[in-house]
Amino acid sequence: MEGVYAHFPDAYHCAALFLHKASRRKFQKSLIGLFYEMNVGEESFNVQSITSHGIKIAFDIGIADELTFNFIDDEERRKWLSILDKRDFEVLDFLLVARYYVSRRGRDRPLRFDYYMLRFLFGRGSVELRVYHEKGTRRLSIEDLIYLLYKGLSKRIGEDLSMRLEPLGTF
Repeated sequence: MEGVYAHFPDAYHCAALFLHKASRRKFQKSLIGLFYEMNVGEESFNVQSITSHGIKIAFDIGIADELTFNFIDDEERRKWLSILDKRDFEVLDFLLVARYYVSRRGRDRPLRFDYYMLRFLFGRGSVELRVYHEKGTRRLSIEDLIYLLYKGLSKRIGEDLSMRLEPLGTF
């Protein structure tokens, strides 16, 4: 099923509620645009707890297609913006890989990556985000990740957007 991962875990590590005045379709298009820009490096974020140690962060984000995730490149972005012109979705799932690099002797050396699964549940004037940390060192905390997404979406939606974070504890 387009946009939904069949094996999304029942348990999740954190939830956030976004309240907004935008249409569901506009929110979803903003989300696709944000993830595309994060993938191609147009949208950059400064996470002080990471960058203060000389670590660079990059993202690979894919949208679910039942059993797989498709990387959001230009082609996938165009496809989804076209789909969203015709309909909107109640649920969208994504895989977000946070990649970390440190410069040593003029070369970027990879560190262990973090893998997050994101589920967006769309209601009237609200979006619930559920985050599951699949694996990794959690160098980027779930709370920082959600805040980055909130900042990026706020720029794109251009209307009142507020957020309430509901940490569910750590594992």
